[in-house]
Amino acid sequence: MRVTFQEESFNEKCFNKIFQGLSFKWIGLELPMIKEIAEVERIENYKLPLLMFLLEDDTLLHMEIMSDKIKPGLQSMLTYDMSIVLRYRMQVKTVILNFGSKQNSNFQRSFGSVYYNTQIVDLSGLDGERVHKEISQKISSGFPINEADKLSLVFLPFMKNSLPFNEVLLKVMSIIGKIKDEEERIAFLTVISEIVSRLIGKQGVEVLKEYLMDTEVGLSIKDAGVKEGMRESIIIILLEKFNVLHDDIYYAIAKQNNEDTLMKWLQNVTSICSVDELKEMVLT
Repeated sequence: MRVTFQEESFNEKCFNKIFQGLSFKWIGLELPMIKEIAEVERIENYKLPLLMFLLEDDTLLHMEIMSDKIKPGLQSMLTYDMSIVLRYRMQVKTVILNFGSKQNSNFQRSFGSVYYNTQIVDLSGLDGERVHKEISQKISSGFPINEADKLSLVFLPFMKNSLPFNEVLLKVMSIIGKIKDEEERIAFLTVISEIVSRLIGKQGVEVLKEYLMDTEVGLSIKDAGVKEGMRESIIIILLEKFNVLHDDIYYAIAKQNNEDTLMKWLQNVTSICSVDELKEMVLT
């Protein structure tokens, strides 16, 4: 695990550009400000955490997103958090952002001698349509957006809206496309693309491709990071299907650098029903 980078990847630069120095108090979390995004290592082929941040007090924040259809696995979350605590002697705070039906304020579970507490923040209680209007007006008028706006813009697709998720996501991408600063525009689009593709797999990838396909920003993102994002999306979808991946399959995907091959796998991965079919696709 790295929490200080020798050389940031494209995605890490984008996440740090948006999140460094931000506080989560704007969505109801009393936590220290973010120092940087933390890269997590794969542990026993469990699904990677959605987001992991190093905070100013040198603790880690493990963040997942939950809806009525998307349920993060508590056992997998515990595996990561306890591994980090034991291996690196770092404290981990665990938070779930909920955008489905209202949930309790936390999950409390006891795994033998380990007591696990996870705080839940109900994003579905925030008025996404009001936030959308306010941020859109600011950006269209050329006014700079503040820290609260940055955080709200990233999580706007998960707030309360009358429109379906995919339509809200496209509206958010359209707002970001109006940001005049190119680096900031690319960073926002990359961060939201990564979060959505990690969270909901192919469905999110298709919506994002629809928006980004012929845009200058989309081409920039594609040149810099699309292969990495495609590999991650394939692995996420497969872990949702099979829970674990054999090492040979995982490394075949992780080392694949041909964009056409990755796109073919991404298109076909949702229809894979067995490990044998999966091996035939990636190992032959």
